[in-house]
Amino acid sequence: WMGLRPIFLLLSGALIIGGLTVFFTRNEATNSKYDIEFTGGTSAQIDLRPGTAYTRKIVEDKFHQYAESIGNRALAASKVYSIGDTGLQYEITTIATNRTTAELTYSAPGQTTAAVTAAIEKASKDLGQGLSALEVTSGDNLHFQVSTSRVNKSLVEEVLQQAAGDKAEVSNIVVNEVVSNAIRNAFKDLLAVRENLKPEIVSAQEITVDTPELADYLGGVEIRCKLSSPISGKELKERIQGIRFKPDMQDLQWYPYELLNSNLTKLADDADVSEFIYVSSHPEAGFRTLSEDEWTHFVQNEKTKLTNALSIESSLARVTQIDPSIGSQAKIQALLAIALSLAAIVLYIWFRFGTARYGFAAIIALVHDVSITLGIVTACTYIAGTPIGNALGIGDFKINLEMIAAFLTIIGYSLNDTIVVFDRIRENRGKGTALTPKLINDSINQTLSRTLLTSFTTFLVVLVMYIWGGEGLRGFTFAMLIGIVVGTYSSIAIAAPILLIGEKKRAETAAAA
Repeated sequence: WMGLRPIFLLLSGALIIGGLTVFFTRNEATNSKYDIEFTGGTSAQIDLRPGTAYTRKIVEDKFHQYAESIGNRALAASKVYSIGDTGLQYEITTIATNRTTAELTYSAPGQTTAAVTAAIEKASKDLGQGLSALEVTSGDNLHFQVSTSRVNKSLVEEVLQQAAGDKAEVSNIVVNEVVSNAIRNAFKDLLAVRENLKPEIVSAQEITVDTPELADYLGGVEIRCKLSSPISGKELKERIQGIRFKPDMQDLQWYPYELLNSNLTKLADDADVSEFIYVSSHPEAGFRTLSEDEWTHFVQNEKTKLTNALSIESSLARVTQIDPSIGSQAKIQALLAIALSLAAIVLYIWFRFGTARYGFAAIIALVHDVSITLGIVTACTYIAGTPIGNALGIGDFKINLEMIAAFLTIIGYSLNDTIVVFDRIRENRGKGTALTPKLINDSINQTLSRTLLTSFTTFLVVLVMYIWGGEGLRGFTFAMLIGIVVGTYSSIAIAAPILLIGEKKRAETAAAA
């Protein structure tokens, strides 16, 4: 093993350089290597009409074909996941986002795009509400078109009003549902449409001590509601919960609430509901009496929530958008998690072996493992969709939270193998004995059977998960498969030989002393 050190170092160096080159040179504009957790994006749930015979693969291919026909690369790289076992519910995730557009009309010419952009960014910062993916265009320095991925119309209007002051008028604020419209156009008549239930608010009254069954909501509101046609309790709950994800419902306040039958008993999921009671409580209602304005606003908020949830005619059960600024924060946190784990490893091994040399040797091996695995995962985009890629189950794997979990698992797995070898080196070395290539070589051979047996059995388990674990786990298990192979190799060929660096000089210094 020690005689092969030059070959191992050249091979590893080539793999690290190649992997990092692929990672850093991949074109983010046309094909992002990150998933929506790190870039921002949209997740939409679709319900197909009963009787349709579509599989997850067919749904994904159908949406990709439409996205390619309109030339939207972000939508064409979307992922589709099955929900439940009905074969009718799917989740589509994409880095594309719905966008809000608005127009700023200045009373006097002379404004520039750069100045308007700076004013909007300053207003966003002052209000603590950043307009992500901000774009400002103009043709005459008088009218400016503003576009952002934030889909809260009132928030966008507030920021623009702050930026413009009395110099410009804000108008034509529109949420352009890029993703939602693409899904509707791709599946058209195949989507199950939620009908307008024409809700009727029968009464809305304050909850008092006269209703002991609602003691937990004392001071809140009890709203009795009738529907034009019955639905299940489960769908009723999903509709009310799903309204919070609608772009034009971002201003609604959410308070603790519960759905009950007319006799104040808990509403069952399988119940047929045509009349129900909605109870909700303001967080301060139990501590003080709300003012008339506060009570009116609170009740109107709850009524609006109910009427919109039950009257909306929608072909998409749920649409959730992750703002790019949130994705950027998640990316920083993920990198921080990996950096902190590596720092903790150095301290632990330093304490365990009494010298930092073992810790830094382990860290170099772990960085080696993550860099190579990262490069291979990123490079999968170039064979995804090809006959070879399809045969091997390789897709355009994105770096998401599951992938970060895979990297952290690889770090732990590789470290375990490395410490086994280091322990044997320490045992064979004893006290006062210098490290030699033969001593390290013997230690590797003595632990080799254990290392290979552990890696082989783990590899088989993860391989089974990769083949039969489904699409949702495929990125995670693929990274694990690569990480097991690379981690086993680095424990033998990288980590242990690194301990020899500087050993000859240290031995000469010790002898001279």
